Amino acid sequence: MKRLIIISAIILLTSVPMAALFSCATTAPGTTPTVTTLGIRNAKLCSDISEDGDYTVQPGATFDRGDVVWLYFEVPGITIKGADGKFEVWAKFTECTLYDPNGDMIMRVVDVVDYHDATLDEAPDFIWFYAFYESTQGDVAGQHRWEFTINDELSGAIGTGSATFTLK
Repeated sequence: MKRLIIISAIILLTSVPMAALFSCATTAPGTTPTVTTLGIRNAKLCSDISEDGDYTVQPGATFDRGDVVWLYFEVPGITIKGADGKFEVWAKFTECTLYDPNGDMIMRVVDVVDYHDATLDEAPDFIWFYAFYESTQGDVAGQHRWEFTINDELSGAIGTGSATFTLK
C-alpha cells in the first residue's frame, strides 16, 4: 500500500507591520528574544497548494479515496531575532501524525522540517507549512485526523494543531 507524505516550510512576507496583525516577538540587534505563545491558525484541507502559498480549499474537507489530501496551516507568533540589519527565524515541524476513522495511526513522521534562516532582509509576518497525503482506494472511508507540532527554536515555544477531513 503506497503512503506518501511530503512536508515543507515556507516564509511569507507582507508589507503590513507585524504588530498590527499578530502577537509576534521581534528584538533589536544585540538583545534577547522575547518568549511568545506559539499559535497555529488557518488550518485548511485543500485540493491543491502552490509554492507561493496559494491554496484551493476542498469543499466540506471531503475527498474521494485516491485523492491527494493537502494540509495547509500558518504559524504566527514565531520569534524573530534581529542582528546586523538581518532577521532570524527558526521553526521546526517536529511531528505530523495521521489517524484513520477508528483512531488507528496511519503514519507518523518526526523531525519533519527544520527551517532556520538568519539572513532575512525583512521580518516575516508568519511561517506556513504544508503536508500532503496520497490516499488510496483501500483506505478506510470516514473522518481522518491530522495532528501536528511546531517548535520555535529561538524561544522554546511549542504549538500544536489538528485538522480533520473525510474520505468517501
